[in-house]
Amino acid sequence: MSRSRKTSPFVGITTAESDKPWKQQSARQVRRAVHQTLDGDAAPSRRVLGDGWGMKDGKQRISDPTPADWRK
Repeated sequence: MSRSRKTSPFVGITTAESDKPWKQQSARQVRRAVHQTLDGDAAPSRRVLGDGWGMKDGKQRISDPTPADWRK
């Protein structure tokens, strides 16, 4: 994959390594809440149960990307 390049100059805003721990915890909370709800009730979403501050902030566009920014 030495020749693969990005098609758009976007980079992550946060310094966090991964969303995996937050996703695991929120999925467990949702499954637990679903098991406890009565039949016919709507299940709560991950964003309601989980701590939204634990996830990444998103991405931002680089205005003047360097050649290193185009590499994956």
